[in-house]
Amino acid sequence: MKSFYLGVATLGVGLALMMCYNIVSGHQQAVHSFENVQINSDSTKVENLVKELKKLKPIRTTDFEAKFKKEINGFKLTEVQAFEDLETGSFASANYAKDGGNIYLMITDGAGPGSEQVKANLLNYLELKEIYTPEDKSAVKNYKGWLVSFDWSMFENDGLTSIQYLEGNRYAVVASANQVPIEELENFLNIFSL
Repeated sequence: MKSFYLGVATLGVGLALMMCYNIVSGHQQAVHSFENVQINSDSTKVENLVKELKKLKPIRTTDFEAKFKKEINGFKLTEVQAFEDLETGSFASANYAKDGGNIYLMITDGAGPGSEQVKANLLNYLELKEIYTPEDKSAVKNYKGWLVSFDWSMFENDGLTSIQYLEGNRYAVVASANQVPIEELENFLNIFSL
């Protein structure tokens, strides 16, 4: 009977050691593949959004133009145009100006056929995140719930900045600014909404 208990104890110690080894090994694997899981999770989030956007009808041009505020943070709306295309969906452009600087917005409605543009943009930001370095004067970061592109690399020489993001889980926005620092452009966009 003693040899039975000795055998069970030896087996128990062996199994415990194997479990410890597997837990450590499994933990290391989970840490190693976490980035892939995060990217896959973000990709799934994008795919789910696109499915919902495809069900929506694009906004009419008059309604699109009416969404733009006349003034934001001292920037006055100088022009706005909206267009509708059966194949690509609705899109609009607007210009805001203040003290020699301007912010130009190009916006694609992600509803219906525009959902593919939204999808392409968001997946592109996921890929760009992997190649940006801290030395770059651009970044992909979380903004309004999605990974987006901030670029101020041409500000010193040309006075240009840009933020590309998703507004209201529907509109793909490219905000290009001339003589407007990236912080001021971000503050403008924090208030801008559709």
